[in-house]
This record gives sequence, structure tokens and C-alpha cells, in this order.
Amino acid sequence: MSAEQRYRPDDGCPLFSERLEAHILAYTRGELPNRGRFCGHCYTPLGPESVACPHCGTEMSARAAVEQIPEPVIVMLRAQRSTERTIVNTFAYLGLVVAILGGLAVVLGVPYLRAHLLPAATVYALILLVGGRVLAGVIGGYYGDRLGYERARRRLRTQWGAWLAERG
Repeated sequence: MSAEQRYRPDDGCPLFSERLEAHILAYTRGELPNRGRFCGHCYTPLGPESVACPHCGTEMSARAAVEQIPEPVIVMLRAQRSTERTIVNTFAYLGLVVAILGGLAVVLGVPYLRAHLLPAATVYALILLVGGRVLAGVIGGYYGDRLGYERARRRLRTQWGAWLAERG
């Protein structure tokens, strides 16, 4: 699974098509300009001949295409990504802490390891290497990703609704 493939629940939330996310990310990295032809409703990039948005279905006759993505939309995507990143990293560190404490519990709980430093250090190192990586990946990469994505989407839907009401 690549870094850009994330958990995507079917939450009925039509915001940020994959093409729009890719365009905004490329723009923020300086790879693309914030210019082009975008849907006037959801800001998905459009081809020059498009008469309807492939993402939200808005007809260009009903809401004219725009030439650039508004700054508030870019800020919303950055906030969504920031929330996701914070929660995933927090859960990954939690997995690492569990490996550290679990390793200590094993080393201190087994009388032989408590009495022999070299085997204890070896077992602890293996628990940290394997357990830290696995637990950080499972807890952060699976549970953290799901929770982060869902929390960020809830916040995004609220921000999007407020912004739509504000822009009319």
C-alpha cells in the first residue's frame, strides 16, 4: 500500500475527489500552478471540453467552471491531512510505547533474564525491533489511519458546509 492509499469509508461525503487532492498536493509542493479549469462546485479539475463535473455531476451551465482553486479549499485539505497525520503518528508512538513496556515486562518478569544481562539485552532488543515495528504499524497504520481519517472527514464536512453557506 503506497503512502497515498488511505482508508476511505463510504461516508457519502463528496468532497475532495482524488484528482482534486492530487492537484492540490502537487500545487503545494510547487509542481503545478493553481490555474486551470475546475468545477465551480467541488473544484475537481476538468478537461477543456467537459460539460459536467465527473465527480459531483454539476453541469457547467448551472455553475460555471473556475480558473483556480480558492485558498479556503486548499487550507481545508491541509487541515484534513494534518489531523490525519497527527492521529496516525500518535497511535504509532503508542505502539512503540507498548513494545517498550512489554519488552521490559518480559525481561523483568522472567527470572533467568533478570539474572543474566546479555540474554536479557538480546531478548529486549529483539522485542523492541520486531514488536516496535509491528505494533507501530498495526496500531498507527491501521487503527490510527481509520480514526484519523474519520475525524478529519467530520471536521472537513463541517468546514465545507460553513464555507458553502458563506460563499452562497
